[in-house]
Amino acid sequence: MLAHQGFERLNAMRSVFAAAFLALGLAGLAGCANPNAIGVQVFGTVTVHCVKFSDGSPVPGALVSVANVSHYADANGNWTFTNIVPAGPETFTAAAPGLQGTQAATIVEGANPDVTVQMQPH
Repeated sequence: MLAHQGFERLNAMRSVFAAAFLALGLAGLAGCANPNAIGVQVFGTVTVHCVKFSDGSPVPGALVSVANVSHYADANGNWTFTNIVPAGPETFTAAAPGLQGTQAATIVEGANPDVTVQMQPH
């Protein structure tokens, strides 16, 4: 009988410690501005618009890069990076013959922002 009560107490203590550990872990993640900084990989989708700084016209075929991933913009100067941009602060770059530009943005999971890179002669 005593052994059974001790076993029940041990199980109850394990449940309390597990719940406390889980609560602390979730509270820590909720307050983290950049979950990727602590090893939790979270990604977002971003549409990039490449335009000329001088008149806002699109730059078709611009090479758009972020987080070691590059792709060419379509005929309208746009490209969508789908679920491959790490959450947190990122810098988008775009380059085309005679033009270049950068734009910083903070990526949030599920937000799907548009980022406009204004390109200037270099």
